[in-house]
Amino acid sequence: MENVYGGREQTRAKHFILKKYLETLTFKLLQGGHSILTYVDGFSGPWKPKASDYSDTSFMIAIRILKNAHRKFRDDGNPKEVRCFFVEENADAYGQLRAAVSAHDDPSNGFHVRSYGGTFEEAIPQIKNFIGDSFALTFIDPTGWTGYDLNKIAPVLRHHPGEVLVNFMYDHVNRFIGSEDPKIISSFDSILGGPNWKDRLDRSLPRGLAAEMLFKENLKKAGRFKYVLSTRIDKATANRPHFALAYGTRSLAGLKAFRQVEFEALRAHEKQRLEAKHAKRQARTGQGSLFGAGELPEAGSIDDVVTENVEAARRWIVDYLRRRGSVRFTELCENVLLTHMLRETNVKDICVELAEKGVIAASWRNETPRKQKPNDHHLIALVANKPVGP
Repeated sequence: MENVYGGREQTRAKHFILKKYLETLTFKLLQGGHSILTYVDGFSGPWKPKASDYSDTSFMIAIRILKNAHRKFRDDGNPKEVRCFFVEENADAYGQLRAAVSAHDDPSNGFHVRSYGGTFEEAIPQIKNFIGDSFALTFIDPTGWTGYDLNKIAPVLRHHPGEVLVNFMYDHVNRFIGSEDPKIISSFDSILGGPNWKDRLDRSLPRGLAAEMLFKENLKKAGRFKYVLSTRIDKATANRPHFALAYGTRSLAGLKAFRQVEFEALRAHEKQRLEAKHAKRQARTGQGSLFGAGELPEAGSIDDVVTENVEAARRWIVDYLRRRGSVRFTELCENVLLTHMLRETNVKDICVELAEKGVIAASWRNETPRKQKPNDHHLIALVANKPVGP
């Protein structure tokens, strides 16, 4: 598997993240009471795969994960139905796609595979009919920023219950977002909210980040999602974003799952980036390093990012409680995860730390048996008359 990603570290990172997201979300959804899961891939490809069995493509990674989950539930005596809908516009690529995925169509055992040769936007009516009333997880991974007008694909985005994962091509967008070419400017209308989108960019942010924020705002509106978050993935050997994976959901459980998977994926990607940088350095100098690839120091590591977010969240929580008074932990956690790149476990640890310092009341310790950390129902409030700084 490693050889097929030689020189394609960004693709390996994207596929790893897709795998982690899909594995986690699939099992959480099917274990959570959903009997049918539909997976939709709007830009399936394949594009220049190196593995003869297409194992280095997003559609085959998805099929493998979904078939494994389908098999596990069936073997456990709790059968589930899985549906896959793959879309590809390019005729040559679609021919490969159809031949590769059709062999996995097994309707008698509840595993359905369909493919469509055409654009994602054209396929929307068929996709809606195929989804029915099942839970739909839609993956949108274009080669650029066109082909998925948010208004045109809204019927699938708004399907309830459902979630979406979109590869926002950050590096490409960042390179062209400042163009004065009318054709290029209008090409962004479909994902940035229509004409005059430049007037809606946050001028206080770098233009790439401002475009990402505006995209998330419009994705949230188009899909009527409660939460839309994104994870920026750096290039393998350069410290700048390559793409951002945006995630839309209406579920707090989905929000928590996203933050957990985000951490795991970024930690793994960090290791892969270190290995890629080590290999690049060795190829350039012809010499090895004093450190192994997994031991190289890296500025801005995921641990550094978490530490910075914990410090910011600690201040945010105190300020939030000053304004709101007592709140349930579930409300506090929801708002922290929306505003900081942290996991639920981080929020619990912050509450424990603040309680140990006498800043908030440790309400969770009043229960029998005594709890070590707060749960969703526990009230979180500042200790009365306790100085907590400016």
